[in-house]
Amino acid sequence: MKLKKEFWISILLAAFPAFLAYASGGVELLTELTKSMMTHKWIMIYSMVGFGLFIVVSYLEWRFLFHSDALRKFHRFVSEVLYEMASSFLGILRITAGIFISVFMLWLIFDYSREMLLSFTGILLFGVIALVEACWIRATLEYAQRTWMMKNSNQ
Repeated sequence: MKLKKEFWISILLAAFPAFLAYASGGVELLTELTKSMMTHKWIMIYSMVGFGLFIVVSYLEWRFLFHSDALRKFHRFVSEVLYEMASSFLGILRITAGIFISVFMLWLIFDYSREMLLSFTGILLFGVIALVEACWIRATLEYAQRTWMMKNSNQ
């Protein structure tokens, strides 16, 4: 169920603009749009680190009892900020999956050729991998928020 939901989120985020770009400007506009929607690798790495930090900080909040009210509030603030950063990583994965899947679908519908089959199958594979990663990230964020962060919300 989560895969289906993530698929449609990814498609709505990236495929609709990609189809409009292809319909109005052809391959040139689609290429320009795709390049502009793809996140630079340093931003991807930075947001991935933020996701990892969120997991660690949330687990520490769940595992250890902070006796100081000031420390507990600071830790809660850090957890909430890192949660938002981790959510941005999820958004990046969704857009990436949507771009790869939509480029494959456009090629399959409008420009299919047997010579390019292997290349575009690779693009589809990257899209599916990004989609599965988005499902995993979403499930992890939901688990951490539900299990680790909620325990200490009343402190």
